[in-house]
Amino acid sequence: MTEKDNLLDVRGLKVHFPIDKGIVFKRRAGWVRAVDGVDFHIGRGEALGLVGESGCGKSTTAMAVAQLQKPTAGDIFFAGENLGSLSPRELKRARMGFQIVFQDPYSSLNPRMRAADIIADPLRIYARKGIVAMSDGEIRTKAISLMERCGLSPSFAGRYPHEFSGGQRQRIGIARALALDPKLIIADEPVSALDVSIQSQILNLLKDLQKDFDLTFLFIAHDLAVIEYFCSRIAVMYLGRIVETSDAKSLYRNPLHPYTRALLSAVPIPDPIKERSRRRIILSGDVPSPSAERRGCPFRERCPEAMERCALEAPSLSTVEEGHEVSCFLFEGSKTVVGN
Repeated sequence: MTEKDNLLDVRGLKVHFPIDKGIVFKRRAGWVRAVDGVDFHIGRGEALGLVGESGCGKSTTAMAVAQLQKPTAGDIFFAGENLGSLSPRELKRARMGFQIVFQDPYSSLNPRMRAADIIADPLRIYARKGIVAMSDGEIRTKAISLMERCGLSPSFAGRYPHEFSGGQRQRIGIARALALDPKLIIADEPVSALDVSIQSQILNLLKDLQKDFDLTFLFIAHDLAVIEYFCSRIAVMYLGRIVETSDAKSLYRNPLHPYTRALLSAVPIPDPIKERSRRRIILSGDVPSPSAERRGCPFRERCPEAMERCALEAPSLSTVEEGHEVSCFLFEGSKTVVGN
């Protein structure tokens, strides 16, 4: 895949939050390195899953890509444009191409707005700015159409968010994200707040929408089963950095990074015989604080295969086989790694 095939290209992304001490005379005491040098790309029509445990920086990455959080450093290229170099008006126009579906369907909808108005709101905003040329009637018609496409009856158009279930609210959020005909959907844990029975319905809806609207997805989750089902490629994140990327089949068949292996060993297997016989990898210690000064590999304190070198320098992502990259000295210089 060439750079021209990439819809989204993230290079050296860092998001650091200041830590201030003192009430009156504040002083800078340090930084929380939520995202600390992330590189990835997403091809057109692809679904990239960004996975990792809570606090690893997944959602902060999503907010930075969506331009809802200003990056500390790095570049985000969308459809060839560097979003950080755009003027406010240019960025507003570019934002039509990427929209976000939030994790919590209860707090991401305005409780004082009716369902159809929530979906139509982005179109009305852009129509007032003169960017979208649509009448109020056309906007209303499109909002109703998107409700139907996302599995909601048009008779629900006048209802308020509290009158819907969690799954229905998330459908409203998805319909709102589609209103401006985006190319990229950033889905930040879109099913984690829903019942398991509803999760599959929403995932199937997103799959259908991806096909019908030719959508590209940055799909963020901590549930590896969800990621495996929905995504064609996966990036594993730990403590603000990506430690492994691969297509989904290769990653599940042959995980390389010790952290990825530990994550996959914790995923339940439906077969009780295989479940009893497989070896679980239990990581020792806790995740280091993202505000602590770090040297070397961020995973070394919990890694069962850590070497002396790991404490001195940080490994970079290196290609082990085509489409499979890992940030670990165990595979430095390797061309092909055969799974166990």
